[in-house]
Order: sequence, then structure tokens, then C-alpha cells
Amino acid sequence: MNLIRRLVLLPLSVFTSLLGAQEPAPSSEPELYRLISRDLIQVSVFGEDDVTTNRRIDARGTVNLPLLGAVKISELSVIEAEEFIRQNYIDAEIFIDPQISLAVIEHAPREVLLLGQIASPGKVVLPPERVRISIVELVSTAGGFSRIGKSDGVRVTRKFENGSEEVFVIDVEKLIKGRGDEEDFMVEPGDIVFVPERVF
Repeated sequence: MNLIRRLVLLPLSVFTSLLGAQEPAPSSEPELYRLISRDLIQVSVFGEDDVTTNRRIDARGTVNLPLLGAVKISELSVIEAEEFIRQNYIDAEIFIDPQISLAVIEHAPREVLLLGQIASPGKVVLPPERVRISIVELVSTAGGFSRIGKSDGVRVTRKFENGSEEVFVIDVEKLIKGRGDEEDFMVEPGDIVFVPERVF
């Protein structure tokens, strides 16, 4: 039996209003790092010092670059973003063969909200180099489940940039005990993890 079940999409406000929590604003190896909104980056073009700029990625995932305008780079790796920006400069006939360099100056906060029957509910802040965290590691970081926590029905609500939402139900108890063939579920920044109360 699968340890992860997808539910019908539900508004995130259903969870946040019932629990009195604020909806979060819009990863575990460094090579998998993906740019996200609110990352502060520096973009430079070799030999074009006046084009070098520091910009923060906005809520739409775009960055406004000199001579080029808005370019959407969220969810791209640094290398992918460099190539994407390079191609945009070429397509716009601004530069013939630019060498683009992109560096992250300041990482946006990467937070997961953990609620319900858990030892230490609240925000869990991921290190900048982490693009995600396993749900088993997350639960362990928060001190484990409370005595009445429903560990086999943990809900993870994920909101996507297009406004859609998805709810996953995870049997964390089986994952912790190593049962089944499913891999550990990976929690991403912005996710809301809710541990319901077990019904006896």
C-alpha cells in the first residue's frame, strides 16, 4: 500500500484559519539549489561592467535586468539561470555571445510550518543550502509526535506559484519503522505540515 495519498485540492486558508496560523509567503544537496522568490542575486556580463546589477527575485519569480527587463528565473538552478539569461540577451539582440555570471548574495528564508500534535510546533528554518527536507528528519527535528499524534496520517499542504494547492497524506509511522517500499517524502519550503489528533 502506498504510504502517500493525494487528496482533493483544498484551499490553504481552511488549514490556516482553523489553526490560527498565518499563511506562509512564497534544498539536500548544494548542486540541487533552486532559486526562489526573495533571493538576492548579482548578475554580471563579462566585459560589461555597467550591466552588473544586484536584484531581488520578486514574488512572481522574476528579476528585472538592465537592457533586458523582467526575466522569470525562480525554480532554476544557478547554472540554468545563467544560460537562460544569456539566451534572452542573445534573442533580444542586445549581446552576441555574452558570458553571464550569477551569484546568490542573500538567500531567502526557507521555512516549513509544522502544526498540530508534534512536540515542538512552529516554523522550521532550513539552511540556505537545503532545497528540501525529508518528513522523517523534520519530525525528528521537532522532537517527534505527541502522545496523541496521528503519525500515520500526517498532512502536507503545498501551494504552487500558479495558485493551485495540493494536499498529501503521509504514513510517517511506516517510514520511520522502515516498512514498505516507498521513499521518504520530501518537504519543501513553504509547505504546511499538520499532524492531526489520533482518534482512540
